Amino acid sequence: MPVDLTAADEAILDRLADGRCTVGYLAGETEYSRQHVHNRLNVLPAAEYVDKVHDPTGLYALQTDPRQSG
Repeated sequence: MPVDLTAADEAILDRLADGRCTVGYLAGETEYSRQHVHNRLNVLPAAEYVDKVHDPTGLYALQTDPRQSG
């Protein structure tokens, strides 16, 4: 299910394009709070853009970058 990307989503996807990241790392590397990043990381996996690869640490990886359509 495609979603409209927010500015936060763009920042998250930019970081994940470089490799796997935790919620804390993503919050630290962007202008968004940990809670906001966490909320967006509930939406992005549902759209099949991001995978949660390690539940205990909240480690995420890019699955499909929706900005790379074509």
